[in-house]
Amino acid sequence: MKKIASKSLAALLLSAVSLAGHAEGVLLKSDPKNNAEVSNFDGTIKLWFNGNVGKRSPSVVVVDAKGNRVDNADPRLVLGERHRLTATTKPLRPGPYAARYRVITEDGLIVSGVLKFSIADTAGTAEAKP
Repeated sequence: MKKIASKSLAALLLSAVSLAGHAEGVLLKSDPKNNAEVSNFDGTIKLWFNGNVGKRSPSVVVVDAKGNRVDNADPRLVLGERHRLTATTKPLRPGPYAARYRVITEDGLIVSGVLKFSIADTAGTAEAKP
């Protein structure tokens, strides 16, 4: 009985690994990275996805700690080997921010998530140094 359970568990794990490798619209990387503290933010959120992201309704919304929208409502999807979704923001003050993204794959699946980052207070850091 234990051998059957072990083989079943192994088969299930292999299936899960295989499916993850073929997932559609998976976020591969971002700039800024999730949970990063950024000292030199250029005002652009960049998200890279694996293939099969469609052109329909890409979205990026960036909010501050109070929930105020700070992006310029200008998401842009660049299709290629690794699809890139970008959006620009207004000048950001030091503090925490969240970027909510959403894309639709060519197969109609909705892929969404939240990227959290913070802008470092470089002025306070510079004053503290002798």
